[in-house]
Amino acid sequence: MNLATKITIFRILLVPLFLILILTDYILTRILALLVFIFGGITDTLDGIVARKKNMVTKIGSSLDPLADKLLITTAFISFLNFSELKIPVWTVIIIILRDYIITWLRSIDSNYSMPADKTAKIKTFLQNIAIISIILILIFKNYISNLTISWYIIELYPKMIMIFISFFTLASGVIYIIKYRNLIWEQFTKN
Repeated sequence: MNLATKITIFRILLVPLFLILILTDYILTRILALLVFIFGGITDTLDGIVARKKNMVTKIGSSLDPLADKLLITTAFISFLNFSELKIPVWTVIIIILRDYIITWLRSIDSNYSMPADKTAKIKTFLQNIAIISIILILIFKNYISNLTISWYIIELYPKMIMIFISFFTLASGVIYIIKYRNLIWEQFTKN
């Protein structure tokens, strides 16, 4: 097992730690959850750099890397449903999870075909990360925000609206991806 794969596995091991920290109702644990999430993003970039620079790209690493990304992101979105004050619609999380895992599955069906993430998918991931970080910040500072006259907009309206936007953008990026690679996807299904 090479260094890049070890970093990816470490990122997967961060998922239960993140979940425990985000669900523990203390400012310190929520700050630590935010740091774990950000660290997960940094290690995602790091394992890709290491794999390419040191020529450590492997089949297992190529399969585990997108899975590690999806696990941390979807765990964050699912955990937000635990906070009724955020008013996040369940259907938004379902759309995000279904799209991300379906596309990850399609990309992994046949390793002989290359279906890299396109620009829209990269924007989608960036927007998802921004949404997660901003919602965690709301959870960290919700006691302070509650004292503001605009607290309803920050604690209830913003998470709901950002999740609706992210879910539609995520769905659109999935449709664009399938249209872009429809011939390769069709070939994979017809040859099996």
